[in-house]
Amino acid sequence: MTAVLAAALLAALPAGSARYRVEIGGVHVGVAELEVRCEGARCRARFASRLAHGEAAGGRIAARTTHVEVDGAGRVAGPVAVEVDGAPVPARVVPGAVPAALAEVVLLDRLRAGGDPCAEVFDEESGAAAPACARRDGEVAVVEVLGVVERIVPGADGWPAEIAIPAQRARYVRDEHAALPASPLRLEVRVPGPADPRLARRFCGLEVDPPAPRAPAAAPEPRAPGASCREQAAAWVALARARGLDARVAVGVAHDGAGFVWHAWAEVRDGAAWIAVDPAFREAPARAPRFTVARYRPDDAAARDAAGRRILACWGAARVE
Repeated sequence: MTAVLAAALLAALPAGSARYRVEIGGVHVGVAELEVRCEGARCRARFASRLAHGEAAGGRIAARTTHVEVDGAGRVAGPVAVEVDGAPVPARVVPGAVPAALAEVVLLDRLRAGGDPCAEVFDEESGAAAPACARRDGEVAVVEVLGVVERIVPGADGWPAEIAIPAQRARYVRDEHAALPASPLRLEVRVPGPADPRLARRFCGLEVDPPAPRAPAAAPEPRAPGASCREQAAAWVALARARGLDARVAVGVAHDGAGFVWHAWAEVRDGAAWIAVDPAFREAPARAPRFTVARYRPDDAAARDAAGRRILACWGAARVE
């Protein structure tokens, strides 16, 4: 997830800890924890999240942890450390600014105190900085951090009871018993879009895929065993590779005849071109309008992990335009 999405949990600065269920597009995808400890004028905060990439990317769990140390005004005053899957990644500090991982704490404190509800906030990885502000909307606090709007429902104890990021369709719900999902998210999820699939143009910043050319003659028939589109795509890729063809799994959104749905299919190389083949739809080449969000070869773990991150990033996209 992005640093802004991680920052959404830090909506207050009482000492203690809280646990949250993470949802994207209404689907439970993970768990997050927030811990804040203060000594005198210094506070240390730790935000940790674990998100399931989904069955299409092998169900791997992606872990991210951010540690920050600030002064009493929330400005960076010590080390900032970020870990992804247990390994440190470079962090950048903007002196005198508020780390994004603590932006909501600072902004909400200022909002409650009636002071200036804005602060200079920086992203801990990129170093990008911009003013961020909070305002009241009835019982909800609306916070904008680095261009992302968040709606925060405060709890009775000062900790966020719920945080929603409408643009990402992401939601954090306080739940002391929250855990990782029992099984990785499955692809068969409907996505709103135009009734006429021929009008589809964009999804999650992607243009609709161009029509695919004919599949190579050596390619298997567009069918394969499996209980899901992902299993069928993986099985077809294995069949194609057994014939000496270069093939990979593709994941994205496609039209199944009734509407748009998250889906998996295959791609096979023919010279310089990659041809989409859909075993679940029995299409070679694949004909339904589709948007390819991610691709990976079965033996490329790094590409599979990158696909998982990309799928999660687009999972909450509102609709096909």
